[in-house]
Amino acid sequence: MISYTWSIDKLTVAEDNLVVKVDWRVTATQDDLTASAAGTRKLVRGDIFIPYEQLTEQQVLEWCFAPETVMADVEPTIKNLKDDAEANLVNQIAYQLAQKASEPVLPWANQP
Repeated sequence: MISYTWSIDKLTVAEDNLVVKVDWRVTATQDDLTASAAGTRKLVRGDIFIPYEQLTEQQVLEWCFAPETVMADVEPTIKNLKDDAEANLVNQIAYQLAQKASEPVLPWANQP
């Protein structure tokens, strides 16, 4: 089973202590394999304002995980940062698993 660790690397704040950009990182581990990804999420002011000094990493991550509508060609698309990033890491781990070389015992090694 893959486990994920999300963290915030940096916040960009406007003059009124409003967080406008979040630099995030996620690491996935499965057994001895590790994969990671990092990115930036731009934020817009929502209905609730939390003073900068009272923010928690979990609160900022929840903002990042909120679905985002983006324009793709002509149609809007809903993107989900958490699902997209974790799916990317699943693919990275799967690739690493496929690349692992196996070194079985030679077939004649146990023969007298």
